[in-house]
Amino acid sequence: MVKSPLTRLWRDQCDIWVREPVICAQSGRTVFEERKLYADLPCRVSFRLSFETVSGVRQVGVGASTAAQAVKLFVQPDIVVPAGSKIVVKRRGHELVFANTGMPAVFEGHQELRMERFERFI
Repeated sequence: MVKSPLTRLWRDQCDIWVREPVICAQSGRTVFEERKLYADLPCRVSFRLSFETVSGVRQVGVGASTAAQAVKLFVQPDIVVPAGSKIVVKRRGHELVFANTGMPAVFEGHQELRMERFERFI
């Protein structure tokens, strides 16, 4: 595996959680439990704001727009992160909780995962 120059920027760490079915010993029913898939992975979170004009506004100079935030996680290319996983990023003394929202873009030295704010497991 080729080490990407991007890894020098990875000062964050993340835990990746999945939700798995487990048979309850008392009731015999299937319940779902969170399981930590990876712990303390080196990573980097990137935030990007984009401003989009609100539809229907056509006057030049009015400046009516909405802001959308795109969040990406950069991790090693050999890590398998299932879609819908909960990702807890530890950054500068804070914990940020996200959900992986799709297929990763895998490159030779890293992969990029699109994320959004975690609300609940699907």
